[in-house]
Amino acid sequence: MTSYCSRVAQHGFSIVDLMVAVVIGLVTMFLLYQALIVSEKAKHHTSGIGDAQQNGLFSLFALALDIGNGGNGIALAAPELATCVDTGNIATTLRPIAVLLNDSGSNDAPDQIVVNYSVANILIATAEFVASAPAGSSYQVRSASGFSKGDLIVAISMAGACASSTVTAVSAPDPAGVVAIAHSGVSVDFPSSSRLLNLGAANRTQRTRYDVASSVLRSLDLLTAGAQPNPLSSNVVRLKLQYGVDTDGDGVLDSWVSATGAWSATQLMSAPIATISQIKAVRVGLIMRSEQFDRELGHYHWVLFDCDKADKTQCPGRLTGTIAASTAPAGNWRYRVYETIVPLRNALWNRAT
Repeated sequence: MTSYCSRVAQHGFSIVDLMVAVVIGLVTMFLLYQALIVSEKAKHHTSGIGDAQQNGLFSLFALALDIGNGGNGIALAAPELATCVDTGNIATTLRPIAVLLNDSGSNDAPDQIVVNYSVANILIATAEFVASAPAGSSYQVRSASGFSKGDLIVAISMAGACASSTVTAVSAPDPAGVVAIAHSGVSVDFPSSSRLLNLGAANRTQRTRYDVASSVLRSLDLLTAGAQPNPLSSNVVRLKLQYGVDTDGDGVLDSWVSATGAWSATQLMSAPIATISQIKAVRVGLIMRSEQFDRELGHYHWVLFDCDKADKTQCPGRLTGTIAASTAPAGNWRYRVYETIVPLRNALWNRAT
């Protein structure tokens, strides 16, 4: 018996079909790769902005919070503290400096600020001496409940001599409300016309310097011997500060000035109370950068303390600068600018003049 087998037709891909498929695949991969690049750039951009924004908001909040406390417990006693001799050092001076700015002298370098305030919560005015106090002896003052063991106190002679010490014991008040305050000792004789100011617990009284080093915002406790700077925030490129002053004595801020000339740190520490009282606010400007370098970016031109006037020379205290790609830090980062104005409410509420 003869059998017949039908041949089934077989079909395959030609070289042209394969080449077309390869081209389509390559085009698809190219498009996907381009989409990935765009996505990564957007992610990189968003991440950079987020880093700068997060650090900037925290830094601005920390500075504004502490500056706002400047002068607490000191402003009301400013007329008495203004009689103290200037030591020439903000870490040791007893004069009523709520905030002290140190201008860097250049728009391309960060400024510094020292914030000074007490934490006394019972007695914020000075107490009267009722008897003279030879060097090393206890102070006798009329204040039944204003002082406690461990408080930081300042004796003011009202004739230039002032000295700080720590309370070691407080006697019970006599019928006239007079107490004897033993302290860690000073080498100054104080007459009966002297005054005594309580700055609160010695381990809580604040005199803090804020500065920027290697793009890190730092704080330093100036009242603690041997204290080391405490890093607060990274990627801080500029910290610029200005005083808001009342130039005509009407109680209203009317000018912004840098801490130079008559408003330099050296001049202000020895200035009369009338000059110190002119300071009503502090203006803070921060320039932050992202964590990640971006080689596609170049120079960054920044402006701080701008205004809406067409003539920018009419903007008081306006600052400008450029962070070039060839500098350190270079301009090849994402940058954000933050500004705020902090009223010195303690000085405003407790006018010294």
